[in-house]
Parts: sequence; C-alpha cells; structure tokens
Amino acid sequence: MKKQILLTVAALSATALTSVAVAQTPAPAAAPAPAQPQTKPGPVIAGVCVYSNEAVMANAAVSKAAAQRLQQINQQAEAELEPDAQALEKERAGLAAQQKTLTKDKFDPLAQAFMGKVKAFQDKAFIVNQELGRTEQDANVKVAQLVAPALSATYESKNCGMLVDRKAVLFANPAMDITGDVIKKLDDSKAAVDIKRVVLPEADRQKLLKAKAEQDAQQGG
Repeated sequence: MKKQILLTVAALSATALTSVAVAQTPAPAAAPAPAQPQTKPGPVIAGVCVYSNEAVMANAAVSKAAAQRLQQINQQAEAELEPDAQALEKERAGLAAQQKTLTKDKFDPLAQAFMGKVKAFQDKAFIVNQELGRTEQDANVKVAQLVAPALSATYESKNCGMLVDRKAVLFANPAMDITGDVIKKLDDSKAAVDIKRVVLPEADRQKLLKAKAEQDAQQGG
C-alpha cells in the first residue's frame, strides 16, 4: 500500500485532464490540396465535379461555430474536474508527510481510503470523457445534416454528373471544384446547430463503468 500511495495524484489528474483537453482541441483544419506545378490547368470535364468535405467541415461558419461550442463545453468539463484533482493532490501530499511518522497499521487505512477517492475520481473523469465524445459525435451529425442538402443543391445547380472526392485526385481544374460553392451556400443560409453536452443516464454510466472495470481486470490479469 505504501508504494501505491507514492504515485502522485498530480500524474493521475493530469492524465484525466489531458483526455478532456484532447477532446476540447478543435480538429485540425483540412490539409490544403497538394501544390500543383505552375502549369496551365487542363480542360474542364463536363459533368465531373470535385469536392472536399474536410474543407467544408473546417471552413464553413456553422462548422466553426460548432467547434467553438464544443471547446466551450470541454473547458467547462475540465473546470468541473479540476477542483477534485487539486483536492486529491493536496490530500496525497498530506499522506506522504504522515507516512514518515505513522506506523503501518495506522497509515494503511488512511491510504486505502485515499485510494478509494482516487478510484472515484478516475471513474468520474472516465464518464466525463465518454459524455464529451458523444457530444462531439452528435455535433458532427448535426453539421453533416446541414451540409448534405447544401451539397445536393450545389451538385444539381452545377450540373454535376459525377462527384469526386478531392483527396482521390492529384490534379483537377479549379473550375470543377464546388467546395467553395457549398461553403458559401451554408454561410448564406445562416445555418446553425444547437449543441448541448450529452449527459448519460445513470444506468448507462454504470454499464460503462462495469465494462471498464472488466477490461481493466483483464489487462491487469
């Protein structure tokens, strides 16, 4: 037990808070199309259009607003965990000092109680991160539901007979790329999504914690 107590809660809480921080980090902007040589673009192929969904998700106003809202939700979640992490670290420091003077039979019960608090914190952080992940999934679905009709309308208005993912081609005449038109249509529509943090029902939380405990037991075994 004494060896366990020497593990700093600072490291443990840093792991939990890092998970939240990763969740709150906006997805990196879509990589630009590979630089093309300074050559004259080839002819426009009638009916063939090029499109980048990644660029739309990174640059459309509704996507940016969704990313900002997700960041706000994740910052709130991090602030929610921070007091518990600080309290545990303070208690750990106190126990570390007592460990030098207390006998084993007196120290061990204190250490066991502390490790119970650490476990509770780990479970709380795990559930928070599960909720944040589902919140992000819901946000992506909502944005995609707005993108789909804008893409469809642009596809029809540009008389596209074939739509090619921009990632799948090395070179294309820029006039065939409808990505900017889709972004403009979305921005002009003032489309918006209402993003709220997912709060899992208690029954679902317990199922997730049970599955996590079983996985941890298998890895530990």
